[in-house]
Amino acid sequence: MRIRHAVLVGASVLTTAVLSGCTVPVGGSTGISVTEDGRPVGVLAVCDDRIDGATLYVDSKKKRDDTRGTWSRKRPVTGLATWTLDSPGKGWSTDEAMAPLEPHRTYHLYGWTRDNSSSTAHVSFTRSQLDNLRPGQVRYFAGEVAGADREGFRTVPLEDFRSEACEED
Repeated sequence: MRIRHAVLVGASVLTTAVLSGCTVPVGGSTGISVTEDGRPVGVLAVCDDRIDGATLYVDSKKKRDDTRGTWSRKRPVTGLATWTLDSPGKGWSTDEAMAPLEPHRTYHLYGWTRDNSSSTAHVSFTRSQLDNLRPGQVRYFAGEVAGADREGFRTVPLEDFRSEACEED
């Protein structure tokens, strides 16, 4: 019985150590917004470290790359940054052009570093949710807070996103 218990405890500790080594620390938040003419805008609020780029992807059960767009910067983001996903500027370059957004499909956008030292919390959205945004509004993952939907996403003015994204609980 003691050996069995020791084996279970050892396996649990090993699993925890392995899994905790596989995660990238979250050092900020990702949001999605739109321009006046409805084009998607990525929004990053970096609280710790830096972010070198961003990726848009979809979930898939297939064993293939489901990246739908990738952008990077020569100079990392260390505060707030925005860029249009279809034609970035302001220091952003397109590594993989954004594929057209399909209706009834959920997209995820997040920020990353080249050395995997940090990332930003992802934002999930559909074409319909994007169509319901107004310029200056940002949809982002806020967790279980007042005003969030059942999945934990909130839509707020850009200035509120800027101040709330890096708040400590």
